[in-house]
Amino acid sequence: MLRLGLRAPWRSMLHVQRQYFASRALVDLPDKVDLVSAVPPPADDQPSDPLMPPRYANDIVQLPGSTFGGHVQVNWQQQPRTILIVKKPNDGATEKALVEMATWLKERYPGVNILVEPEIAGQFQRELPFVHALHKDQQHEYGRVVDYAITLGGDGTMLHLSSLFPKAVPPVVCFSMGTLGFLMSFQFANYTKILADMMRGECTVALRRRLFCSLHQHNGSRITVDGHEVGDRQVMNEVALHRGRYPHLTAIDCYVDNQYLTECIADGLIVSTPTGSTAYSLSAGGPIVHPSVQSLIMTPICPRSLSFRTVLLPPSSAIQLKIGESSQSQIEVTMDGQEVFLLEKGEYVQVRMSKYPVPCVTRTGHPQDGFAKDLNEVLKWNHRFQRS
Repeated sequence: MLRLGLRAPWRSMLHVQRQYFASRALVDLPDKVDLVSAVPPPADDQPSDPLMPPRYANDIVQLPGSTFGGHVQVNWQQQPRTILIVKKPNDGATEKALVEMATWLKERYPGVNILVEPEIAGQFQRELPFVHALHKDQQHEYGRVVDYAITLGGDGTMLHLSSLFPKAVPPVVCFSMGTLGFLMSFQFANYTKILADMMRGECTVALRRRLFCSLHQHNGSRITVDGHEVGDRQVMNEVALHRGRYPHLTAIDCYVDNQYLTECIADGLIVSTPTGSTAYSLSAGGPIVHPSVQSLIMTPICPRSLSFRTVLLPPSSAIQLKIGESSQSQIEVTMDGQEVFLLEKGEYVQVRMSKYPVPCVTRTGHPQDGFAKDLNEVLKWNHRFQRS
């Protein structure tokens, strides 16, 4: 059975100075600091919510269907000890920003461990000899050691960082240095003030939900590639089934909570998060959904039937997308535009809401202005046509 695995651009970077890890013994990084997460205190004229007591833990989780979907105030019990920095690959601006930011952090907070990806550690061995990196087979340790993460790039960098955490994600500070930047909250010019606030041990985050996705054969067992079982995926934007290079329309049987919903005859089908509603789903005619609205968005891509429109499903839904017997070709599956597989007739994708959101640090003092500002400044939503 043919499986197509397209290499993500993150895997195509050269491994500069491969001997770096052999010559340098990595220091064992400490566990991340415990934190308290709670709803921000209400205004003076608003009553407090007794149903949302502070939660003491070192993981930020949110059960699908919980009544709260807004912002969360996070306080570390002590100063954060380990920071992960992820940058846009092959980009001169983010390379300079990385060196400047990491050097400032180390000089200002000498006891802090700065963690980067292996390729970056090798590339910047001379400029940043103090950084740490985890080997590819140790990346599951990110969730144990990282107190908060920083992205230097655009939305693609943010999606890549999300893929590094198969379970709980630490708070993420996003600096806009990419092409679009819809998920980016801060400008790099202000990084010293923003990171100083973070190192004081408190921030406000917006919880952006992810999807939990798995691939199955017709008998329910997991799909394998080259003899290895394809693991579960945490998806921040969307999972998409598409006809790819084949000329025929796809046939996808859609089930929700084990009940048959419909047969999708179309170029493809997208299941997205509210965060992903402004990405591929929006281009396919889907609605714009506020990231605090817990929902699953199912959007067809160029459907045969003009009456087939987007469906919003509750966050507790379990969605199964099975390749129909009438499908005339294999169907490509992409997750956040990175992982690609080919599914045969009878094979299916299982999708549900994950309990591990991405906590994105919001603008200090303006926790509610991000969505409306991004709609107007980035998407140019409902802007008038003007003659030149």
